[in-house]
Amino acid sequence: MSKVHTHLRNMYTAFLSTSIHFFDHSAHNYIHAVCDDLNMRYTGSFSADMYDLRRSSKREALRLFAENFFNAIEESETTWRHFAPLDWRDFEYTPENTKNKINSDTKKILIVTDSGSNQNNLEKMVQKFKASFSSEVELVNLNDLDIKGSCLGCIHCGYDNKCVYDGKDDFIEFYNKKIKGAHILVWAGAIKDRYLSAKWKTFFDRSFFNGHAPSLSGKQIGFIISGPLSQNANLRQILEAYIEVQQANCAGFVTDEYGDSAYIDSLLENLGRRMVRFAEGGYTAPSTFLGVGGHKIFRDDIWGRLRFPFYADHKSYKKMDFYDFPQKKRRMRIVNAIMLFLSRSPAFRKKVNARIKEEMIKPLQKVL
Repeated sequence: MSKVHTHLRNMYTAFLSTSIHFFDHSAHNYIHAVCDDLNMRYTGSFSADMYDLRRSSKREALRLFAENFFNAIEESETTWRHFAPLDWRDFEYTPENTKNKINSDTKKILIVTDSGSNQNNLEKMVQKFKASFSSEVELVNLNDLDIKGSCLGCIHCGYDNKCVYDGKDDFIEFYNKKIKGAHILVWAGAIKDRYLSAKWKTFFDRSFFNGHAPSLSGKQIGFIISGPLSQNANLRQILEAYIEVQQANCAGFVTDEYGDSAYIDSLLENLGRRMVRFAEGGYTAPSTFLGVGGHKIFRDDIWGRLRFPFYADHKSYKKMDFYDFPQKKRRMRIVNAIMLFLSRSPAFRKKVNARIKEEMIKPLQKVL
């Protein structure tokens, strides 16, 4: 442990964030996990909406949160370690040659990696996956791109998706031509602390010039990761949510944590076959809470208070028919009004209760 880490040991910490509550919990989990790794004493987190300070009840909640933090320090309270340390396997992956090559036909495959000289397992997994195909697979290393800097958070792109970096480095052209032009995308990286590398963080952040509108709809996305991903559920959920919000399909994850080269070979080859099969069939898995919840958060705020700063999103959302508010459906509103009025009658409620399951299934009977 470094001297810096030693000095941080047993220090009390608290985390404040402000956003529109889009996956703020994953940021809290990340900070909590890092604090646990550094043997710090994490007392809790406070997630505020952008304008919560304008409300007296929210200001009072923040005051109580701060009061609890200072009380914990003064009373030397014991805190709960939520995240166990990551267990890194000492294993060298040795791939075998692929016997039955995968035919990707006309599907364009792009692998994006940040592998370096000290990431042998990641590099070999990438090369194994690439060699599994009979056709050409393009490989781009983020370290070879001229990326001048990270996202500035200036929201300059909010009106027309034009980034302040436009024409100043390689990223935007790379994203628009290579990323958007591929049918199958594979992100390959190594776990660093509780996330991927800073280079990958820059990649995800800089792609924000697309705003909150999906830019990878219908694409197949898979992950090749070096490190103990199964022990890092928060990172996996972040990546899965990213894909669902993009309206893409998560084809799977392959890591080197299994400690079995033949098994990893099989997983990589199966990932390739699955991605081609899904791409040919146009398959995208139905969204879970991650995608549905994310969609509704952005839908509501882009329709309302964020429409002006993110006008490009508003135009995209109208075009994609994202404004699917249930209260806009007049027929349903009329039916609900009538049914709620009739439900004042005990006899009517009794009749409804006797048939409610049958009526819920009734619209599906023709299909079934």
